Amino acid sequence: MADDVDSDLIAGELRADLLRALSYVQTEDGPDGSYIVNGDLPPEVAPPFIRAIMRIEAELLLHDAEQVTVERGEPRSPDERRTDAFLALALRVTDTT
Repeated sequence: MADDVDSDLIAGELRADLLRALSYVQTEDGPDGSYIVNGDLPPEVAPPFIRAIMRIEAELLLHDAEQVTVERGEPRSPDERRTDAFLALALRVTDTT
């Protein structure tokens, strides 16, 4: 479900609510060169953020299901899919062109 960049809805939630939720998210460098994402979301912004992440994760899961083969197995782990969903959400929310 690709979102319309001119829409106020991203993954079924208001863009403004998701932008507010993302304002509470911070990253830090991990010891192995990775990034650690932290967020202490207030109760009033957490539910739309969680719902949007779950919807995008569901999109990715359906896509991944089509990629499963005997040789390859599942293309990414649940943790990788959740990370990808977070990144997709951040990109969709900030994409205004």
